[in-house]
Amino acid sequence: MESVNVQTIASVQAAADALLARHPLLSQGYFAHLRAGQMDRTSFINGQRQFYHAVAFFSRAMAALMARLPNSAARQVLMHNLAEEHGWDEEGQPGFRPSLAHDCTFRAFLARLGADPAPEGPEVRAFNLALYGACTCESTTLAFACLGMIEYAFADISALIGEAVAANGWITPAEMVHYTVHAAIDKGHAAQFFGSIEGACRHEVESGLELGWYLFRQLYQNLADL
Repeated sequence: MESVNVQTIASVQAAADALLARHPLLSQGYFAHLRAGQMDRTSFINGQRQFYHAVAFFSRAMAALMARLPNSAARQVLMHNLAEEHGWDEEGQPGFRPSLAHDCTFRAFLARLGADPAPEGPEVRAFNLALYGACTCESTTLAFACLGMIEYAFADISALIGEAVAANGWITPAEMVHYTVHAAIDKGHAAQFFGSIEGACRHEVESGLELGWYLFRQLYQNLADL
């Protein structure tokens, strides 16, 4: 097994970019149909009602990984991200604001589409359990890379979804809530995760990036079939 180390955040990001260039997420069925106006409003909402459960669960996978880390320094990145997931506001009104928690902002997005979360289906449950398994059973390097890849990809996914929803006239850009925030912040979150694995084994890093890419691709393929 190759043991060459990845030395910098830029190296990990370059590996993520290379993977996405070889296997673009945004050109696959779900996003291609959405961008081309070939997905109707009902189909989009059905998928988003399920995606809520991935949003609500993501912080639990991060918390599971954080519990495995040996000291406070190693836990800082995840603590910061978990605080944001739960509504920590550093700028407007410092402290926790429940309305800014990510499950709440996604519920607000659904409400503006006239919908509520659906009961969790097998498609999103498989994604959640696989991610949780990576964070509890795999190496911490692989888990950080997997989480980072999901955050890295979700920034561009959020921008695309926001543009498509507005272009279709389903809601206005001002009403977008959740996706507007994630388009702006998730590349920064990914950089934090990638920074936690500087100097790690290249094989572990690339395996984690590939797993994050695969889990996201499979989830959206499944959502397209709803």
